Amino acid sequence: MGGPLAIGFGVVLASSLGSMFLPPHTAAGSALMSVAMYGGLVLFSGFMLYQTQHIIKVAETHPQYTYMGTYPPYDPVNMSIGIFVTTLNIFIRIAQMLAMGGGRK
Repeated sequence: MGGPLAIGFGVVLASSLGSMFLPPHTAAGSALMSVAMYGGLVLFSGFMLYQTQHIIKVAETHPQYTYMGTYPPYDPVNMSIGIFVTTLNIFIRIAQMLAMGGGRK
């Protein structure tokens, strides 16, 4: 699942960079902004699922006892930093969507 997420991240990054140069009131600029916003929301939701499953898999398969430090100790706090950053990105996308819809009455 990491490969398609990486490709999706490249698409969202390219559309985000493209929307900086094209005005949002044009058709191309509006499409790029929509891909960056809604695609980014879907993408970061997928990253959230991927990172959660990765942490669970590592927790289940990590050996309980090691001989002379052959494995590093299991560190769930450092592994969950990615989930925190992904949650922050999802919150920012939702806040931007709510801010853009505020002009309609």
